[in-house]
Amino acid sequence: MGSRRHIRKIHPKQFIKKSPQQFLLDQFSISDIRKWQAIKDEVLKFHWDYYSNLAYQRSKIVDQIKNALLEAVEKNFLFEHWQRSVKYKYALEPFSIAGSLTDPGGRFNIGDINSSQFPPFPALYIASDKNTALQELLSQQIIAGQENRALDFALANPASIANISLSGKLDSIINLKQPEKLQPFVDLIKDFTTPDHLKESAKKIGFPPPDLIRTVPKLIDALSAPDWREWPMQFDVPVASQIFGQLVSEAGIEGILYASKFTGKDCLAIFPQNFDEPPGSFIQLDDEAPAEIKIRRLDAKIWSELQKSE
Repeated sequence: MGSRRHIRKIHPKQFIKKSPQQFLLDQFSISDIRKWQAIKDEVLKFHWDYYSNLAYQRSKIVDQIKNALLEAVEKNFLFEHWQRSVKYKYALEPFSIAGSLTDPGGRFNIGDINSSQFPPFPALYIASDKNTALQELLSQQIIAGQENRALDFALANPASIANISLSGKLDSIINLKQPEKLQPFVDLIKDFTTPDHLKESAKKIGFPPPDLIRTVPKLIDALSAPDWREWPMQFDVPVASQIFGQLVSEAGIEGILYASKFTGKDCLAIFPQNFDEPPGSFIQLDDEAPAEIKIRRLDAKIWSELQKSE
């Protein structure tokens, strides 16, 4: 049976006089589609059972997990002139969290995967420099001299991106650059178990045995996975980093500091819903803003007013 090839043509400006380049985006056969249809329900059930099993085990020690995360926090984290890249339609709402709530959400927050099973919660993502912020927004690596190619693959117009400089303070964050502080958290989950029926299901559908986190390095690897979107988009369940973000948010912690998968530079996932009353945590614009921008500083009071107005 012949393969169907899904090809997109790119016209790089630097090669405008040459023939268009072709990039293979995906390749599959009719038999592949039929095989997937045959086992789709089994695959989705496996991931749901896997998620539910671990969620139940976490629920039994949820207070201990919160305490372990609170003990791991870094306090009074200051950031100056960090960057946030947003699509043009959000340019007048630099603190909008709308994008983080769409399917599949962000690395450390759950979007509209299945709101009845996984209540969405927001996060605001910023980076320590403009280049990192843009790559994180586009989910594309930008190589010097090939900026347009990255924008092409992200299906983005370079004129429709706004870059915003921000400064602020968070009272509490989890710093993944200091992973040793998460050892007490790992000690709580390292003894989780996988039932035999899940192992049998994995074997039946050709998956490796269900994996569990038992060490801090394994936790950091899971939270830094470059393909984190695979689970929420293909299997309709949150991925490990989203579950971790949910635990951090529910503990009342205001952010997670992590390294960009593209540049290795610092990024922040901020949970404004956890901001304390002024003079607590805040984020503010560094530069003079257009008159149309109504919110130039985000703190607990402004966040509360925004929620009442929705």
